[in-house]
Amino acid sequence: MRVTVTGATGFLGGRLARRLVGEGHEVAGLGRDERAGAALAADGVGFHRVDLARTSPEDPVLDADAIVHCAALSTLWGPWADFQRANVQVSAMLARAAALRGARLVHISSPSIYNATGLTRDIGEETVPTSFESSYARSKWLAEQQVHAIAPSALVLRPRGIYGPGDRSIMPRVARIVGSGRMPRLSRGEVWTQLTHVDNVVEAIVLGLGSKLSGPVNVTDDRTIGLWATLDRVADALGVPRPHGHLPPRLAEGAAAVAERVCRVLPGRPEPPVTVASLRLITRGMTLDLRRARDELGYRPVVGAEGLDAVIEALGKGRA
Repeated sequence: MRVTVTGATGFLGGRLARRLVGEGHEVAGLGRDERAGAALAADGVGFHRVDLARTSPEDPVLDADAIVHCAALSTLWGPWADFQRANVQVSAMLARAAALRGARLVHISSPSIYNATGLTRDIGEETVPTSFESSYARSKWLAEQQVHAIAPSALVLRPRGIYGPGDRSIMPRVARIVGSGRMPRLSRGEVWTQLTHVDNVVEAIVLGLGSKLSGPVNVTDDRTIGLWATLDRVADALGVPRPHGHLPPRLAEGAAAVAERVCRVLPGRPEPPVTVASLRLITRGMTLDLRRARDELGYRPVVGAEGLDAVIEALGKGRA
C-alpha cells in the first residue's frame, strides 16, 4: 500500500512511518524538519519537505492509497488564525485530496474536544461539544466537521495524551514542572485519567488502514491511572520533593486567567507561564469509552503499564 503520512517529522508521524515501512508499505513522509526528514529517509521513508498550508489537494505528493493526517498545531496558546489555517484548513484540504483519489483517510483528532463538556468518566464518541477551553480544541472539532463533510468514509481517531519514546511535549513538560520541587497539589483527592502510548496509537492507525470503519473512535491505553500518584512517581524518579501543600484549583485558575488577559494585551501576545486550559488537564479527570475501538476496530493495546514505567525510569536517568 502507498501511504502518505503528514507530520512525519513529528513524534507520532515518525513512529507510524517507520512501522509502515517495516511492514513493507511504500511511505511518503511529509514534514518541515529537514534533519528529522533525513533520519526518516535513512530508515526507508520517502521524505518530502512540505508546507501543508500551501499545498493543494491535487499535488502529486498526496498521490497514495491512504493518507494519515498526524500533523497539527498542538499548543494551548496562540492566535485563532494560526489554528484555523494549520488545523482546520489543512484538514479540509487533505480530505479533498483523499476524496479526489478515493484514498483511505485516517485523521488524528483529539479528545480535548470533550474538555468543556463537564464530563469526566467513560466519555463516548457521540458526545457533541458546544464550547471549548482552547483554540486548539475548537480547531480540532471544526477540523473533524470538515473531514466528515468532505470525506464521510474517513476514520477519525481521538487518542488521549500521547506519550512514549521520542515525546517532546507531555512528559518532558511534566518533568520540568515536577522537577522544580515546588509544584503544589491542586486537588485534595486523586484525579483519574488515561494516557496513550505512541505505539498504541500507531496500532490503532494500522488497524484503521485495514478497516472500512468511519467516524470518530476514542483511543487510550485502556487503563486508568491516578494523576497525582503518577506525578509522585515522576518526582521520586527525579529525586525531588513530591507535589506538596494545597492550592485550590479555583484560585490557581483565577490567577491563570489574569495572566492570560495580561498577555493578550502585551506586544506579541506572549504565552503565559500557565493557562487555564493547561491547569484543567491536571485538576479534572478524563476517561474514555473504548467500546468502538475494541468492538468495531478490533483495537487492543500492544503496550501496557510497562510503557509508562519505562518513560518514568528514563526521566529519572535524563534520557526522556
